[in-house]
Amino acid sequence: MTVSGIAKSRRLYGWLMSGAAVTMLSSQSAWAQQKTADAPIVADQAGVSEIVVTARKQSESLQSVPISIFAVSGRDLEKAGYTELNNISRLSSNVFFEAADRSKPQIYIRGIGTRSYDAGSDSSVGVFVDGVHLGRFGALDMDLLDIERVEVLRGPQGSLYGRNTIGGAISVVTRDPSSTLKAGLTGELGASDVKGDWLYALGASVSGPIAGDGVRGSLSVARRYRAGYQPVSVADIRGGSEDTWTGRGKLLVDIGDATLRLSADYSHFDGPPLVLVPNGLGGAANDPGPLAPGYVTPAEPSDPYRLSMDTQGAGIIKETYGGSAQLNVPFGSFELVSITALRKLKLDERTDLDGTTLPFQVYLAHEDGKQFSQELRLNYQSGNVKALVGAYYSREDVSRTETIDFGPASLLSFFVQPAPLSWDFGLDLEAKASAVFGQIQWEMIDKLSLTLGGRYSWDKKDVVYDTRSTIPFIVTNFTTPLSRKWESFDPSVSLSYKFTDDVMGYVSYTSGFKSGAFQFIAISQSVAEQVADPESVDSYEVGVRTTLFDRHLRLNATLFSMDYRNLQQLRLVPIGGGATQVLITNAANSRVRGFEMEGRAVFNSNWSLDFSYGYLDAKFKDYVFSDTLDFSGNRMQRAPKHSLSLGANFETMTGWGDLTSRIGYAYRSSIYFEADNNEVDPESSEPALGLWDASINLKTGNWTLGLWAHNLTDRRYRRQVLNSTGNAQRGIWAEPRTFGARVAYNF
Repeated sequence: MTVSGIAKSRRLYGWLMSGAAVTMLSSQSAWAQQKTADAPIVADQAGVSEIVVTARKQSESLQSVPISIFAVSGRDLEKAGYTELNNISRLSSNVFFEAADRSKPQIYIRGIGTRSYDAGSDSSVGVFVDGVHLGRFGALDMDLLDIERVEVLRGPQGSLYGRNTIGGAISVVTRDPSSTLKAGLTGELGASDVKGDWLYALGASVSGPIAGDGVRGSLSVARRYRAGYQPVSVADIRGGSEDTWTGRGKLLVDIGDATLRLSADYSHFDGPPLVLVPNGLGGAANDPGPLAPGYVTPAEPSDPYRLSMDTQGAGIIKETYGGSAQLNVPFGSFELVSITALRKLKLDERTDLDGTTLPFQVYLAHEDGKQFSQELRLNYQSGNVKALVGAYYSREDVSRTETIDFGPASLLSFFVQPAPLSWDFGLDLEAKASAVFGQIQWEMIDKLSLTLGGRYSWDKKDVVYDTRSTIPFIVTNFTTPLSRKWESFDPSVSLSYKFTDDVMGYVSYTSGFKSGAFQFIAISQSVAEQVADPESVDSYEVGVRTTLFDRHLRLNATLFSMDYRNLQQLRLVPIGGGATQVLITNAANSRVRGFEMEGRAVFNSNWSLDFSYGYLDAKFKDYVFSDTLDFSGNRMQRAPKHSLSLGANFETMTGWGDLTSRIGYAYRSSIYFEADNNEVDPESSEPALGLWDASINLKTGNWTLGLWAHNLTDRRYRRQVLNSTGNAQRGIWAEPRTFGARVAYNF
């Protein structure tokens, strides 16, 4: 960055902080909750708001739910300038959500997650949109368009959700069409501290009745563009860029007492691939792998935000779309719910795998996936009993091919020249998941409630491997089908007691299950046949939900302990010639213990504070990696010991309109990217990280004007690290300080 650029950034930073401080002195919470048609978050001027969620498939107060849950409204995310689902990790404790790129999200809750992104593995954290599970990894890190709220449920979820999730669930609820005609236009313009990086966004929405009160509809469209914060010379691309079109529509039809919701969405993303920044580990391993004679590895980039790579045409094109139909039919004390959904994902990727100007390795991927799911639930409520029984079926058909092309700088390629060396790893998957599930809530005596739940799951995966090499050297040509079945019964039980109207305590036990995993890069038939066993977990919780000081403090806390067995771990193992074998294996057992505390304090009519803190002791209890390496006792990957989120909110009425502001701080302690904890792969960790964000909004009449800034102190850090033992690391770096202005007109 130039001296003038630094000066400009500092002036902007000072201006934003000063503006936010002035606003704070005369404003109240920007995160006042809004009433919604389905599961409202109801404003309460006398103190903290009552948050109504649907985590247990019924509208109920957050304070009466005996599970660890975090919820935030879509309007609050919009005001803060948060436009992607991964931003929730800045608000919720014990949640790690980093996207190496928009097709490879890393989602961990309480240290439990999935590093891989292939067709043969399932995500440990389930992402649901209006009750529909998103099966493909490439669809999980979505843009937030027309969102009512986001709920984060920690721990295994099986007795209430159609698709089983072992680590937790992120439930995205979209807005229902309004009963009166509403429309809006939005525009946004921003930039970062990296020269040439700028962004804009345009959006439009309309919602209201179509045929009287019985038929309502809504439609929202948006385009987001960003130039990119990592200019890459020679290849002429910019990391962190994007060009995205998104649309969402919903139709709400009243059929007598029944309600039909028809939803559809579409997204087209065009952006850079993984922009990999080589790290020579202090000169100990500079090369991306063994080089052909005459080639020398370029020096490590002095600035990870300005680097050089040689692969032309690198990028990712991703298209996701789908639709769902939800039918709610009440009759007496019962309600029948049916959710039918279809999803589709298409993905093409081209990446410079060595991250240098050497013609060494190019990675290509193509994925075509479709998903059908059907969920049926029957709800019952009468007196002191609430019950739910359900059945679920889903089928995924995925075809994915990973290709590695070796250039002339590779020693492997040199050995077989003049013939080109290319490896193709094809995998066709048919995955079927069926389940019956349910739970019953019984208020045995006044204030004391018992909840019993359970789930029986049947999972079946059929795969066909098609591995090809232009030169059968290390990689052998083979085609082989494989099939596996798994089933599991997972019970849950909780006991809750309302000590007062504002204090509830609970204890719970929940069992979780995740089906087995296939290899996604199999260099031989023997490797392909190494199928990882299912994971399982026993989770115990003790929690309290409190509303104190005349409803001026909401304070919720949870203690938990989890015994986690047969973790599916992705390992990178060198096999010679600069090539690395990717293996998915079970890593024996682990123990996860911790604490979560979150809530909201309302100090007066102007000041409030949102807070969330998590403590996590996540360690491998028994992980013998090899005959010479024992990782038992090591910390689990992407499991920071401490995580903290603070948000100071203020609002006031001025002569110009309603002025709101928020300054937020998100902190996480150091993390490891690999299970060895730097023993084998040095520098595979990231130090403690603290990020400051700020936003200011002025609403006057139909107009809203806003300013936002993320990463105010311009922390430069790595989101992800790729290791190939004995060779250079490659890191994926996060966005620098970014700021923008937003204008919206609603009528």
